[in-house]
Amino acid sequence: MRSLMRVLRCEGVSFTNTADRSVDLCLLNALSERLTIEDVREVAKLGRPIVHRKVGYAVSGGPEMRRVHDGVVWGDKLQIDFAPYIEHSIFQSEYSRDTYLAEGFEGPFTVIRNGVDETLFNMQERRFLGTVRRPRPLWDGIEPFRLVISSWSSDVNKGFPEYERIDSLLGGRDDVQITFVGNIPDGCRFRNIRVVPPQPHRKLARFLKRQHALLTLARKETCSNALLEGLNCGLPVIYLDSGANRECADPYGVEYKGDIFAAVAGIKHRYRDYVKRIPDNPYRISLVADRYLTLFRSMLDSQRPARS
Repeated sequence: MRSLMRVLRCEGVSFTNTADRSVDLCLLNALSERLTIEDVREVAKLGRPIVHRKVGYAVSGGPEMRRVHDGVVWGDKLQIDFAPYIEHSIFQSEYSRDTYLAEGFEGPFTVIRNGVDETLFNMQERRFLGTVRRPRPLWDGIEPFRLVISSWSSDVNKGFPEYERIDSLLGGRDDVQITFVGNIPDGCRFRNIRVVPPQPHRKLARFLKRQHALLTLARKETCSNALLEGLNCGLPVIYLDSGANRECADPYGVEYKGDIFAAVAGIKHRYRDYVKRIPDNPYRISLVADRYLTLFRSMLDSQRPARS
């Protein structure tokens, strides 16, 4: 959302967190800031169009938000209940859309997948104090193949049980190196996977550009920013077919089916082909912001009275 707001400001959009009649349109995000239906009712009284960006709560938030009641995730239900006051919903993936429709959501919507800041997450590296830019180095076909796992969250659904199993298979292998960057859950111990603490975005981007591919085995992700950050840094993806992973990563990598070395071999076999596709990927914040702006303008135009 910060990246989106930054780009939209450059397009002349101004933002406020004060809900009054000076605003033209209201953008609500998931259940952020403990957003409740009472809050949405109050915003609706302004008589301005409301857009709601929905997030799936199957693996988000605390246990209360994740619990399932009558087949519906509670955090999802709370957002579905906003329907009488919402003019338009935004889903971050087709997976998220389909999940909400199955849970009983009704109403106008658009699927707009996430995008990352391409001024940071890109296939260029800066040298000599940033005065020189050049293409990031790629795998040369000879050196050990470097995989990276990236996760801000230490939630077990990010794939940690399988990462631990993979870790147990790496002993004595010098052709594949795996690094985890981010937070790991208490009790998780890697012997062969190197662990790097969480990095600020700029340093994370530099780190990703020194790797060869991304490994992501997270489950039920609405639209993984970690996946999109790695992809935009030039990393083909080994992905678990869960949540929105396939729809985001399939053109740029291979599915993980339980054999990490087979997956790495698949990436190596078509490495240059996958890398060539990456610059045209749609998960850049400038492209995503254009879609938001188009939607906002369309909604505002529909609110204006027709000229006689």
